[in-house]
Amino acid sequence: MPDGFSILINGKSGTVLNMGHEAIEAAIAESGLKVAELCFSEPEEMGRNLARLARLKNPLLIGGGDGTLRESAKYLSEHTRKPFGVLPFGTMNLLAKDLGADDLQTALNGYAAGFTQISMDAGYVNGEIFLCCASIGVMPNAAVYREENRKENDLWMVPRMFLYVLERFNKRQRVILEGDNTAYRFNTPAVVVSVNRFAESGLLDANNFRRDTLEGGELAAYVATTTTQAEHLRFLSKLMIGNWLKDPGIHEITAKRFKLKGHRRKRLVSLDGEVITLKGDLTFTLKPRYLPVLIPASRQDSA
Repeated sequence: MPDGFSILINGKSGTVLNMGHEAIEAAIAESGLKVAELCFSEPEEMGRNLARLARLKNPLLIGGGDGTLRESAKYLSEHTRKPFGVLPFGTMNLLAKDLGADDLQTALNGYAAGFTQISMDAGYVNGEIFLCCASIGVMPNAAVYREENRKENDLWMVPRMFLYVLERFNKRQRVILEGDNTAYRFNTPAVVVSVNRFAESGLLDANNFRRDTLEGGELAAYVATTTTQAEHLRFLSKLMIGNWLKDPGIHEITAKRFKLKGHRRKRLVSLDGEVITLKGDLTFTLKPRYLPVLIPASRQDSA
């Protein structure tokens, strides 16, 4: 390994703001990870710093939430094709957990012990890349609500968010979902399209949204079909404590390609937690084994 890792961290990510630079540097030192350069970057400088570090021979680790990783993957896939590993610094950290980097110290220890490279599948919707999932309906609206109320007291934010999501489940929209050669019609509050299927989870699992594989070569759509307040509550409870895939209010469809049609001319879409607006019908496609990523030794040992 040439002189150790290049590490690029979103300096405004939640974990950095909570821990501080010194605590993160101490965690890196404790892991024994060899570091060539550690860069805490302002969000507006992430692109420039990524372009610089991607040109170096050192293996690259990127620290941030799923939105930061999506933006980084977008640049790397279009310009250098450089592999990268992931350090969890966000809220959900879905990709990090899929790679076996469930928390920061586990990730650091894993990469310090070694790594292998795989090429993971990448999803696209209307030309925009996503690594974990894209969604319409409840999830992008909830993400906007969270950002608008981020400064509120954390103790009150969780129940307020739950009540907001519960209320949004009553706002359904008619959609047609075309998957390969079959069309499905739904009246739904939420559609999530995942790059490969979510794995089944038991009650109170540490991660209820882990995927069994990142190289399965398929998209999976999850459509909420609950209609009553009691059904909404049952499903939302399972989302939090596990076993949600077995809820009768969720419909799973797998395909290589989806097209989502409806009456709306533009939609809010959440791509790995980052909310954007897309116009017209939504076309979801897959690029199998497209994105090179680094798997820490901790994931290899548990595989």
